[in-house]
Amino acid sequence: MTTGSPSYSPGLEGVPICESSLSLVEGQAGRLTYRGYSIEDLTLPGATFEQTVALLFDGELPNQTRLDEISSILKRERNLSDEVVEIIRSIAKNTHPMFAIQAAIALLGPKDNDFEPKINTIRDRSLALVAKVATAVGVVAQAYTDRPYTGPRDDESHAEMLLRMITGNESHPEGHVDVMNQLLTLQADHSAGNAGTFTSRVVTSTKAEPEAVVSAAIGALSGPAHGGANEGSLRLFMEIGDPSNAEVEIGKKLDDKFKIPGFGHRVYSVKDPRSEVIQRLASDIIEAGSKVDDYYKIALSVEEVATARLGDRGLFPNVDLFSGCVFAAIGIPVELFTPIFAAGRTLGWVANMEEQWASGNRIYRPTQIYTGEAHREYVPIDKR
Repeated sequence: MTTGSPSYSPGLEGVPICESSLSLVEGQAGRLTYRGYSIEDLTLPGATFEQTVALLFDGELPNQTRLDEISSILKRERNLSDEVVEIIRSIAKNTHPMFAIQAAIALLGPKDNDFEPKINTIRDRSLALVAKVATAVGVVAQAYTDRPYTGPRDDESHAEMLLRMITGNESHPEGHVDVMNQLLTLQADHSAGNAGTFTSRVVTSTKAEPEAVVSAAIGALSGPAHGGANEGSLRLFMEIGDPSNAEVEIGKKLDDKFKIPGFGHRVYSVKDPRSEVIQRLASDIIEAGSKVDDYYKIALSVEEVATARLGDRGLFPNVDLFSGCVFAAIGIPVELFTPIFAAGRTLGWVANMEEQWASGNRIYRPTQIYTGEAHREYVPIDKR
């Protein structure tokens, strides 16, 4: 029997929310592609985040001239005014880094609030946000760790700038910049349906300014069910402490129905392909015998125990299970894991923003299924 009521899909699962040519997540096959190129190829040694920026915006891999142009634009656009830097530093000393970054990007909005007449500036605004969010992450990191502000330098790539501003190191051990490039690319986009990118589409559909779009998406990413799992996974490994305890401790947590951060995904029913890339990075960058090596061994035990218990339900490691170990190996404080995620994912958010405008930008207005009371007679207060 049919009715006039719409069907309800919790979390909008399985409900298409747009058409997109940016990235494709194939959950059954365990594949992720940007513009048709596999995430494995786009994170090969030597590949840069700037290449990924060009690919998502242009639709094609860049030649050297275009790559140099993108690099030049990001360098030109990444500086923040002294006033904005001081405000960000003040905020960062009193709140979680993700909230500080969300506020920082809102600060960058213009004095007016009418983007549609300025739609021809969307590419310039998009590239500027990719550049400036990274700088804001660096400013927040410096304030959060009580270091003085030292801003972007002309001789630094996007990844080099982020790594220096976050870690405070003037030089970087071999391989660290390459790893940062690959981490940024890994997190650049993941289809339009994830919570942060869907948020960017919804806010774009209201014709909001680009800074409001990205600030709202950062708010969505701050939630532990979305961007915070990489931080949660490493904190779990810190809690376990010794790799020899991992099998027993994870077994207990699974018995207690504890949700393991970094395990399971709403789309992938096999191991997340980004997790495979992260493990390649881990094998290259984690120093044997280090504390991070212990955490990585715990992560491998988590994978083994949890897969044995949950794999028949289609639950396997996602990108967050191992990524915290790699972040830690290149000197990133745990509180800055998700902000780096935001720096990479800003590219996907603004590329989706452009695509949303190009689609006609019809405002999102889904319906609901009302479960409250029917029409009721109002009772004056003296008769209640």
